[in-house]
Amino acid sequence: MTKTIKFVIVGSGNIASTYLSAVNNISKAEVVGVVSRKSEKPKALNHLPFFKSISEVTIDFNAVIICTPNGLHHISAVEAANKGKHVLCEKPIDITLEAIDKMIEASKKNDVKLGVAYQRRYSSDNPIVKKMIDSGELGRVFSVDLSVKNYRDDAYYDSAPYRGTYKIDGGGPFIQQACHYIDLYYWFFGKPKKLVSQLGTFVHDIEVEDHGAAICLHDSGMIGTITASTATKPGFPAKMEIYTSKGYLILDNDVITHWDIEGVENPTAQTPNENTHTGAATAAVADTTNHEMILNDFIAAIQTGGDCLISGESARNATEMILEIYNSQF
Repeated sequence: MTKTIKFVIVGSGNIASTYLSAVNNISKAEVVGVVSRKSEKPKALNHLPFFKSISEVTIDFNAVIICTPNGLHHISAVEAANKGKHVLCEKPIDITLEAIDKMIEASKKNDVKLGVAYQRRYSSDNPIVKKMIDSGELGRVFSVDLSVKNYRDDAYYDSAPYRGTYKIDGGGPFIQQACHYIDLYYWFFGKPKKLVSQLGTFVHDIEVEDHGAAICLHDSGMIGTITASTATKPGFPAKMEIYTSKGYLILDNDVITHWDIEGVENPTAQTPNENTHTGAATAAVADTTNHEMILNDFIAAIQTGGDCLISGESARNATEMILEIYNSQF
């Protein structure tokens, strides 16, 4: 019989409840406890034993799911790895390269898995597009426009003292809401050789940006643009427009909605699912399908000794690119 993987969730915010729902849909996994310093326990997690730290967990477990604020990820990841526990980390992996490198080093030293929830790489049509880019089937890609125009109200930023801060959040929408798609951009097209950006704070009373744009120049000659926002009412699904020597395609929330590539048929019959989480206007996630996919892969990596879909090293790329965006303003 396949061994059940026992998880402890570290953090008790909204995303922790999402992971609990996702794990509950997986027969070979269960959540056995929660680590949180909050005095108020969310109803969804209230039936589970709570601990103040990983070191205080007294029950048997195999792995942690890290759901703490961005800049705290490395603390729990290193602590768990040093106890011989596998680590699945919510995006972004962390907000500094130094912190990320500590996570990677600890996982290697202790021979545990380090996976990161950048599940958009394997969502809907994104794997198909990746394969066609790599094969050259689309022709020469010369222009990419990525738009992640979300909206978050004041209540979102007021919901926790760390929101909208550099120290813990690491920045605004580029590292928080758009990091999924910046990870996807890097996965598709690689690292830009040069970045220039302009960021501003227009709608919210926060210390970080709530809107900005970056221009990415690549060795291939490709020019990319990335817009990220939490100021654009009412919030829009993420869109990526790809222009090539053979035509163009448009991905709306990971689904190909426009296709005109010379000599190549549209490879998908999918239509956008109105129930799929877009992140456009809220951080709350109802559909846990993508999280279940990441969890199933992570469990398989533990049980077989294979690699995670998104390793710590791979997830590091998105943070590196975002930090360059932050450091390359006019």
